[in-house]
Amino acid sequence: MAENVELLRSAYEAFGRGDMEAVTATWGTDIEFEGPNSTRMPGAGAHRGKEEVARLFSGMRDRWEGLLLVPDEFVEQGETVVVLGHLEGRAKATGTDVRVPFVHVWRMRDGKVTRGQALTDTAVVADALGR
Repeated sequence: MAENVELLRSAYEAFGRGDMEAVTATWGTDIEFEGPNSTRMPGAGAHRGKEEVARLFSGMRDRWEGLLLVPDEFVEQGETVVVLGHLEGRAKATGTDVRVPFVHVWRMRDGKVTRGQALTDTAVVADALGR
């Protein structure tokens, strides 16, 4: 299922360009996304549906300058793709530059993303955002 990896690679590239339309085109209509579950993190918890998840991703751009989600490695097992990568950017609230690792777990169905989960060092991100 190398197609799943290529689809996700294109979504990360589109996010880096700020092309949310191309990002959301990779999602199923019933997408669910779970951010790190920390009260200090904006967008924590579960988000359902294209509109809500798109709002979450767009909100990230509102909080960061030069935001990049850089995939370093893709690990695929059937309909699941795990992305090991890092977030880079400068928090607008504090001016703090951050480079922090993440793990994204993506569940795929019929060539679309149906579920995503983000794992990261929430303390580093929250501190940079002044939360």
